[in-house]
Formats: sequence, C-alpha cells, structure tokens
Amino acid sequence: MRLNGIHYDIGIATVDGSSTRPSLPLEVIEREVADIAHGLHANAIRITGDEIARIAQAGEVAARQGLDVWLSPMLPNADPATTERAIAECARTAERLRRAGASAALVVGCELSVFMSGIMPGATHADRLALLADPVRLTTEVAGAGLDPQASFAKFLASAVTAARGLFGGPVTYASGLWEQVDWSGFDAIGIDAYRDATNRDGYADGLGAYLASGRPVVATEVGCATYRGAADVGGMGWAVIEKGPEARLRDGVVRDEVAQATEITSLLDVMGSAGVHGAFVYTYVAPSYPSDVDPAHDLDTASFALVRSWPDGRTEPKTAYQVVAQRYSMT
Repeated sequence: MRLNGIHYDIGIATVDGSSTRPSLPLEVIEREVADIAHGLHANAIRITGDEIARIAQAGEVAARQGLDVWLSPMLPNADPATTERAIAECARTAERLRRAGASAALVVGCELSVFMSGIMPGATHADRLALLADPVRLTTEVAGAGLDPQASFAKFLASAVTAARGLFGGPVTYASGLWEQVDWSGFDAIGIDAYRDATNRDGYADGLGAYLASGRPVVATEVGCATYRGAADVGGMGWAVIEKGPEARLRDGVVRDEVAQATEITSLLDVMGSAGVHGAFVYTYVAPSYPSDVDPAHDLDTASFALVRSWPDGRTEPKTAYQVVAQRYSMT
C-alpha cells in the first residue's frame, strides 16, 4: 500500500455533550504527531474533529513532519448547513497547506447518513445507529417521517463536493460506511471505513474487490479493532461493551486482549495489501476518553481502538498493536 496511515482525533462531541479531547495543547499535538511519523513510521495522517482551528493546527504540524495530511471535519449531529460550512473551512485550510507545498487531501465527512442530522430519523447518532441495526424499524420510521434518505444523502454529498472543489485544488474523498451507497464519480478516491466483523468476514476481500473494480484508488479511511477477546467479531461496534451509569464499566465477561487487537489489525492490513488497496488509516492513535484503570472492570481502554493506552493522569503507553503497526510500516 502507498499510504501507511494513522487516524488522529483532535476532539469531537459525544452523545452526552462532552468532547473526546476537551483540552489539546499544541505541545501535545506536536508530540503525538511526531510519534505517528517516527514511532509508528506512518507516511499519512487523517485528522478528524469538530474544531476547524484545531484541525488546521494539527495539519500544519503534520505537514512539517512530512506526512500526507488528510483533513476530515466531523461534527456529530450537526445539520447539513453547519456541516457544509465546516467542510468549506477545511477546504480552505487544505488549500493553504497545498500551496505551501504539503501533500493534502480533503475528506468531506464521515458516515454522514448517521452522524449528520436530517438524513435518517433520530435525535442523535446513537439513535440513528440503533435504527440502522434494526431494518424493520428503520423502514417503518423512515416512511413515517416522509424521508428519502438516499436522495438526501446523495444531494448533500454532491453539494459538498462542489463547494469543496471551488476552494481546494487537491484530491477530495469521503469516509463512507459500508452500508452507504455513494456515487463516487465526483471523487478522486473511494474512501471506506473498512471494518470487518462476523457478518462480513467471509466476503470481506470480495467486498474490497467490488470497490476496486471502479478503477479509482480505494483507501480505507478507517480500519481497526478494539482491545478485547472477541472484538474482531463485532468490528466497528467494539466500543459498545461499555455500560453507562454513575460509573462507566465494562460489560461482564469482557477480557482485555492486546494480542487479539494486534492480530486482527495485522490480518486486515494483509487482506488490503493483497487486494491492491491504495492505503489505510489505522483507527486510532490515542483515545483519552477511554481511560485505563488497574481494575479490569473499569479499564475502559479495553473497549477502545487506540494503539496507545491512556491513563487518567495523562500517561500513555504503546499497546501490542502499536508495536505491530510500527514494525509493518517501517518495512514498507
């Protein structure tokens, strides 16, 4: 693969209104992005978040590190107008980076059918994800709301791409969920959040082949696995083993297993490399909103996809998957 990438979150709003990274000083960005470039030996970074100024700041740091910089605004539950304004702001930032000599790309959203309001029924992305998992209820509620999700989705993407291209002269793509039907004719590359689980494992390679058949470069904008035994079977829903309450804890029976995470990521990258995928962004570098704990029941990092383990006091340490990805990227 040409792009050995890492996903990097600079902060997005959660369902409860908090942020995944409420504070992110410049010195932390510089340290983490340097580690992505030199510790993990990545050559590309996908920067996601809902604060465009922070995205720009991280993009400038990444450009100085010589990384391919993929800017990816992500505003959970924002309406289409707000989302499109954020895309335009990111397009301007990407153009400044491009004109300064950086290799920059723009990702005009991520899984917008569930993360943006107005496409499917539901007050939050959690509501819409739950609806997506229940096809019978989805059909009933979409009809009851008088919505045409596919038409609204396609219209928004076409408008967003047009706006982005008016501001940015580099490559444009979108980070699609595997359930989304995207007209890729207006994009420079096909972007897929390529999670694998028990339901698509057998046909996973064939699914990649269907995207590759278009002739456009295919990039896995996200690929990864949570850090427990059996997480590979639930793929992108690995985080859902956390039980909310007065004190968040893991569901009974969840067993931390860093080797299982590393093994699944290695397998996924092997399949993509064999299929001829242009690149992949391993999800994700760090997730402080899933802090570790010496008590296994409260070790929320177990439910995270991060390559780096976070502790409440700010300490971090590489996980087994970090070592595996670093070794692999150093050889390609």
